[in-house]
Amino acid sequence: MPDPSGDPIAVALTVVGGFCCALLLGGMVMFAGIFARTAFAHLPRPTAAAFMRAAFASYYLTMAVIAGLAAAGLAWARPIDSVVLVAVLAGFVAARQWLMPAAHRLEAEREAGLPGAAERFGTIHGRSVLLNFVQVLAVAIVLGRLLVGGAA
Repeated sequence: MPDPSGDPIAVALTVVGGFCCALLLGGMVMFAGIFARTAFAHLPRPTAAAFMRAAFASYYLTMAVIAGLAAAGLAWARPIDSVVLVAVLAGFVAARQWLMPAAHRLEAEREAGLPGAAERFGTIHGRSVLLNFVQVLAVAIVLGRLLVGGAA
């Protein structure tokens, strides 16, 4: 791993990458842990569901951009961490392009009372939750490595 300490550009990029990593982790925790829970706790279920459907497209896009900026910032001095963040970015793209549309379709089928739709929705929602958990864990590990000086 290159030592960025002698290169002010590498230091600046690492700081930007670290800042974006912190922003990414905070945004992910805030959205999943507070935003979504609050919507379903305080809004009627159909309203909360419609609101979250609208919010997820922006969430995935915003988080993908921040993950990309974090990965780019860390690419030179922290290539392994950068690759992890690119995988996180890919997860957001996959969720936005495939999981989210499938979840929306299955939720509509579930609300229409189609047989098996509730189980299929539960499966796709579970995959989404698992993906989000893995992404949070990955970003937290990268950020932790940055905070402690990056043990190899």
